[in-house]
Amino acid sequence: MRTPSRLLVVLAVLTAFALPAAAQTYTTADTLTVIQKPLLNIPDIVRPGDPLPISCEADPATTGWTATLVRGALEIPLAISSATYDATTLWWTLSCTAPEVPIYDLYDLRVTADGGIDDTTNHAVKLIPAFRDTFEIIHITDTHLPTYLYYDQAGALTDSTTSMNLRVITRDVNIINPEFVLLTGDLVNEGELEDYLGAKYYSRAVMHLNEFAVPVYLTSGNHDLGGWTDTPPSDGTARRDWWKFFGWKRLDNPPPGAPAHTQNYSFDYGPIHFTGLEAYNNYDGWKYEIYGSDSFTAYQLAWLDQDLASSAGAARHVIFHHRDFQDQLNLASLGVDLSLSGHIHSDVDDYTYPMDISTDNAGGQNRPFRLVRFNGSDIQPTDTMSAQDEGTLSVAYSPDNDGEAIQVTALVHNGYPQSFSHGLLRINMPGGAAYEAFGGTLTQVDDTGPHAVCYVEVPLPAYTDVTVSVRADTTHISAVPAAVATGLAAHPNPFNPRTEISFELQHEASCRLSIFDVRGREIAVLLDDMLQAGRQAVVWDGRDAAGRSVPSGMYLVGLRAGAYSEARKLLLAR
Repeated sequence: MRTPSRLLVVLAVLTAFALPAAAQTYTTADTLTVIQKPLLNIPDIVRPGDPLPISCEADPATTGWTATLVRGALEIPLAISSATYDATTLWWTLSCTAPEVPIYDLYDLRVTADGGIDDTTNHAVKLIPAFRDTFEIIHITDTHLPTYLYYDQAGALTDSTTSMNLRVITRDVNIINPEFVLLTGDLVNEGELEDYLGAKYYSRAVMHLNEFAVPVYLTSGNHDLGGWTDTPPSDGTARRDWWKFFGWKRLDNPPPGAPAHTQNYSFDYGPIHFTGLEAYNNYDGWKYEIYGSDSFTAYQLAWLDQDLASSAGAARHVIFHHRDFQDQLNLASLGVDLSLSGHIHSDVDDYTYPMDISTDNAGGQNRPFRLVRFNGSDIQPTDTMSAQDEGTLSVAYSPDNDGEAIQVTALVHNGYPQSFSHGLLRINMPGGAAYEAFGGTLTQVDDTGPHAVCYVEVPLPAYTDVTVSVRADTTHISAVPAAVATGLAAHPNPFNPRTEISFELQHEASCRLSIFDVRGREIAVLLDDMLQAGRQAVVWDGRDAAGRSVPSGMYLVGLRAGAYSEARKLLLAR
């Protein structure tokens, strides 16, 4: 959080500050052109048969509309039942119905029309088979991408510390597999810098949102669009650039039918109603007569009243925003059950209805995120958890998860104090087979790409290791040779300082026996040779390939014999 102060030497600063020769350049990310909803930052979660309206901005005379869901090479046309232009809001509404799909997952949305219109927004639509009665979401806030350094500090244009921190959180989120993520603002550290000095802050932030494998609902914070009075870019730059990437075109000069100058929205997941609000301090004083200096404008508050009244039948109401700086929201009077926010870079754990919860800054070295469970109408927030480089939550695959082996084993290590109900692994297998999963539930197989991707859902208890494997059914794929090895075992296990690893080879085969850490890195190769049939045994002395003793902990021994693979857990207890 930076204290704004107006400098009288802005021109001198602008002249003196130059982009370092070594600074990385970034291509501008896709900006909003035609599609206004659903978006990467405001997606739709729908079931087959649900309404899927698409809002677009285009000339009133536009004809020839088409809409398509896109996922890699898979394209699913949407039937448009009507295309209506509203002159009071200046938007087209394309009325569609969510189709049956071969794969339930995130889809890009492509819209075309006559006159050269062709627009795609990534991760805009999530198709699900049904809403869960019990589900989990994750709250993240204050990512401050890509660095906490300000433009005038040494290294600001080359530092990516907070980007790296977010990637660690993203890695864990994609394994935990919540229904969605709520990201409550200060996505970037200085919203003015998209086009200034080639910093491309918003473009880089778009790249990060695309790395999540679940929908992300984003609201803005003061760093995103509030502006700083001591930066050379002109007043209003942050807000205008935010709209270009994450907002609606009409916000700068809204029409009579949509008078809001701010982007607020709501959605339902089953019986729970979620409402997202822009929140900011107008540090640069841009259009003060509209935005003032409060967190929320009078129009926003009126809109919020209307939104909550129209959803009065919901089992619970959740609002999410960056920060209520001036205490304008009375949760009890509004009928709100849970408010999620950030800005203060610390946790506020208020678990009594109405809950008013803040989560620590995700850009910090502790990389915090918060899980919120919904069980019917019961809301159960957890304390924040810290994602770590060395893998508090990790998956080690044996052999590599590259789609080449007919059997892949995954050792999932959950070192968090919380269980996760719907953990998800995407295990790549050779195509053209039937598949079996062990230790988890095979929910679907995506065979639209070069490999078959097996979606395996697995509950992940707290402080527990779980082994999951998938194998191709050899009766359905003739190119797969029969298993040639059995009985992979280690004795003793747990061990200190060495263990004997053995297996039985049915006939001569090329064998590779390796040790992996919990992050899936191969740290030692115990054998790699053509072996004769019979019992095989090798001793591992707890050292890596460089001869260094490895620390106590969980490891994985993986055997590949021809096309066959198998894995076992090892526990080294020094």
